[in-house]
Order: sequence, then structure tokens, then C-alpha cells
Amino acid sequence: MNLVRYAGLAVVALGLLAGPVSGQFFGGGAFGQGESRITLTVKPDGSCVLTNESVEPRKSLETQVAAWARYSKAAEGPGAEDENAPPATVEAAKPAQKTLTDEELAAKIREIYQQQSNFGPQAGTEVEKVEVSTNSVRVVTRRGFGSLRELLSENAHFWGPSLLMYDEARFETDTNRNLRITFSPAQGAARYGKTLGRGWKAAKTKFEWKLTLPGKILSSGLPGTKGNETWLRLDGEKPDVVDAALKLVETPLVITAELGGLKVDEPLESRKLMRTAWRQTRPEPDLPITDAGPGFQAEPLSLTISTVHYFPGAKEHLKDRPEAAMFGSESPGLVVGAKLFPPKGRMIRSVSGLRVKAAKDDKGRAIPGAADASEDAISFSDSSFGSGEREKSGAARIQLSLGLPAPDAKTVDQLEAEGVVLTNIQADAKKEIDVGEVLPGAKLIVKKISGKRPQQMIELRMEGPPAVNQLEAKIKLSGRHGGSSNVSNQRTTTSGNKTTRSLTVQAFEFDPTETGKGEPPTLVVRYPQDVKRERVQFKLTALDLL
Repeated sequence: MNLVRYAGLAVVALGLLAGPVSGQFFGGGAFGQGESRITLTVKPDGSCVLTNESVEPRKSLETQVAAWARYSKAAEGPGAEDENAPPATVEAAKPAQKTLTDEELAAKIREIYQQQSNFGPQAGTEVEKVEVSTNSVRVVTRRGFGSLRELLSENAHFWGPSLLMYDEARFETDTNRNLRITFSPAQGAARYGKTLGRGWKAAKTKFEWKLTLPGKILSSGLPGTKGNETWLRLDGEKPDVVDAALKLVETPLVITAELGGLKVDEPLESRKLMRTAWRQTRPEPDLPITDAGPGFQAEPLSLTISTVHYFPGAKEHLKDRPEAAMFGSESPGLVVGAKLFPPKGRMIRSVSGLRVKAAKDDKGRAIPGAADASEDAISFSDSSFGSGEREKSGAARIQLSLGLPAPDAKTVDQLEAEGVVLTNIQADAKKEIDVGEVLPGAKLIVKKISGKRPQQMIELRMEGPPAVNQLEAKIKLSGRHGGSSNVSNQRTTTSGNKTTRSLTVQAFEFDPTETGKGEPPTLVVRYPQDVKRERVQFKLTALDLL
């Protein structure tokens, strides 16, 4: 792998680890065949530890390990085979799957968790114990969270009492200065109660979820409480226990406890924190927002109108059928796609806080909802589309949500909107800067390189000061026929002054003559210069509705 450093780049290549691309290793579950014991411990400083002890049939784990091996091989991408390897011989019959020894199975399980250690919902999980016996496998894993905010930035399904189908959680300090925790059930969860109960009984599910808090538990909706612990234990072979658990599925779960030194200065809601984490995979630098100067321009790209029509009796028919609820989930409205261009010489890194200020049709009528801030307005860079246009123009694509215009409207005559735009000076691709000159303390660990041209992938981990969140990475393209390189940010954690950021860089080139070539990819990493956050006002006109 070649390494190119641009525009104030500070990078050190420290290592290369082989292994399959990340994925999620599933063990147990709501209808699993094994046992699962989960303990969430919240400490007085707000940090949390999630421990999961699972016991599964050995055959089930062996099947999952074999499936993972097949998935990993397929995920290597084109050209992953060794070109120097002798041709495979054709056998009369497919050999039976090799039976793993206790040591081999334990090693495979640890390897799978290690491959996931930087990605997905099990990111950061450490394996404490793997005990393999003749008929079962016991795995104990541990995962740490630096704060309650970090914990709630992930779906409650992964750390809460998942068996009860809660998908939202809220931590707050109530009027009595006590800690109040509320888990809210998923929409329509109660409708699945009977199905859940039958599944638990048929699978003889054994599940335990325990919460340990810094202070004494004052009240809890869970069946068991003692001191600073509260818990739920489910045994699918005990009908009365199953029935009691099913009642919890239907209503919010509320737990109150003494703070015990814990500080919750403001309510923490998982839905908001998850949305923030999803939209800000790379935290923006702490810069003041200024009014943008001249040079920004916007042009329309697309217009989508969504309407929902219910035939007579349809609402009543769908009301009691949760599997059909998706048919009524579409919201009517108008979505305008546009491209936002920065001033010459600058590049847009992100667009946030998009808001439609006003819109009117060809008859001067206001379009409903146009003046409301839209949390669903999104933005993304051109590089996601594979055209490479972002490298030339520095533009970003955006989407704006409005209400439905009048039925006889022919155009959106004018749309006024604003957004906070983060830009920086485009780097000179020919200029190389000595490592360490710009970002002291930063380092780059290359976890894996896979694939060959035209499709390549590099898995990375960046460590150092918080500014590593601003480092940009790409695979350098040959430039002969075009292509794209994009980054997928998987996980970012900060503890003190140290930030760890995991990401995957992928590239695809449109050149059939390059297929299968084994040259190592060139990784380009750069630090943006002269970063600004500006509030940009822009207009779109004459959007044809017909």
C-alpha cells in the first residue's frame, strides 16, 4: 500500500492485520436456543459496562462460524483469490465440513469478535472467556461506554432489555432529584405479544437482564429489585413468568433510583442522540457560525411528490394488522433535491441545519409546511454518487422537505432555504507535506486491505487528538476513466484527549483493463485548511411540478 500525504497531513502507518470484513456475529436472541445473561452497570462517573454471558449449543455455534467463514470469503471482493495459487481440482463429491476441536472453535469465536471490534453494533466488544464443552459453548463478553451520552447514542435494543422490544430510552433527573429511567416500547409491540409468548415457550428461552446503578433503587417496573440492582428473568418453560413478561411489552418501563453521585444535568434521549450520532459520523470542528459571503450558488436537481390514497375501508383494514403498517408509513409531501456550490477554491465538507424558510407556487400561494424547520432535510457529498465531481467543484447534494402544493399548481415558483455549511480550501493534490508537521500525536493503523482493481477497500483506525475527526481519507484513482472513492465512518469514541476513529475507505474505477491488477492501492489522507462554518441563504426557482 502506498501512502500519500496532502495539505497538512500527519499520518503514520503502523500495522496491517488480515481478516474478513466486519459483520455482526449473532448469538442467541429472542427465540434463540441458548441462555443469555446481560448486566448493565452504570458507575457514579457516568461510564457504563455491558457484560453478556451466553450459553449456546455447540452445533449452533459451529454452524454460525461456518457461515461467517463463507461470508468473509465472499466479502473479500473481486480479485481476492491468489493469482499464483494452482488451479483447484474438481472433486467427485463435496467434502464434509471439518469438525473443529475445542481449541479451534474457541479461537474462531475470538477471531470473529476481534474482526468486529471496530464496526457495527458490537464495536468495542472484548471477549473475556470462551469455554467449549462437548455440547455447549459459554462466551462472556464485555463492552465499555465512556458516558451515558455514549451509551444512549446506540439503539437501546443492543444494551437494554431487548427481549421486551424497547427501542427508546431516556435518562433524567426528576423533581425529587432522583434518577428516572424510562424505556418506551416499539410502536405496535403489544400486537406481537402472543407471537412473542409462543416463541419464548417453543424455544424454551432463558434470558436475564440486570441493571446495576450507583444509588439505591426506589421503584422499578421489573419483577426483581434489591439494593441498587433491578432485573428481569425469563424462563420459557414457566407460563406464569412468560405471562408476566408479556405485560411489560405493552407499557413503558420506569425505574427510579437515588443518584448515588451520578450527574444527569439534562435529559438524555436515545432517539435524539442516535440521530445526532448517525448524522454526525465525523464531529464538526468547534467553530463559530458566521453569515456566508458571496459565491455560494444552488441549482435544482430533482423533485419528488408523494401522496397517500386510502381506498374505502383501507384504514380500518390496516389498523389491526401490524405487518401491513408499512403501507401507511409514507408521509405525503414534496422533496426537492438540489446541488449547493461553494465559492471558487473551496470545498463543502458538510451541510447541517437545513431549513426551508418560504416557498410559493406559480400562483403566489404558500406551500404548506414550507416555513417549518425540517429535521429530515439531509445532505451528502457528490462523492457518494461515484462521479468524482466533488473533487472538481467541491459541491454537495441536499434534499429539502415541504408540504404538498395545491392540486392545480404547475411549478414551485420560488423556494428560499438556509443551512450551515462547513467548507475548507481545496488541497493541492500534488503537494506532499511531511508527516507530523500538522497533527502531532496522530497515528493511523491499517487493519486490512482487500480486493484488486477495479474495486478495492481499506479498513483503518485513526488515533490521536480530537482533530483526527477532521482528517480525510481516499484511495487515489488512476484518473484515466474516472471512478469514485468514498469513506464510511463506523465508530468514533473519545476518552479524555484521545479520540479513536474507525473507518472504511472504498474505491471503484471505471476501467475494464484494470480488472484483477494487483498493484497496492495508494491511500491519500489530508487535513483540511482554513475551515469555516457559514450560514448560507439560497434560492431555487421555477421547479416544474408537471
